[in-house]
Amino acid sequence: MSAIEAIDLQLAEISEQLKPLLLRKEVLEQERRELASRAFIEANAITKDDVESSSGDGKPWFGTVGEFIKWLRVQEKQRRFAEWNGTIYFTSDLLSGRMPDMPASISDLK
Repeated sequence: MSAIEAIDLQLAEISEQLKPLLLRKEVLEQERRELASRAFIEANAITKDDVESSSGDGKPWFGTVGEFIKWLRVQEKQRRFAEWNGTIYFTSDLLSGRMPDMPASISDLK
């Protein structure tokens, strides 16, 4: 067995050993995302009525967040939050051209 083959064998063994750890890491990351989302929603007392959705309700199709923001700007009533690609943002952030990392997901709203 050549040195390269020996190293390849060791790398394959390590990859197999890492699989359960990587799977556990993914599960924990998802659990953390869900908990952070729910905590943000609870802390801000967000309901579905507080969030302007980027789809449905007879809205046009927005191909980009920029088109959605243009539409938001001309609405008479601004909701405190707006959803884009499943993430809940402060409407004020979107209107200011900011899309910070946000913890809340529309799927966690009750």
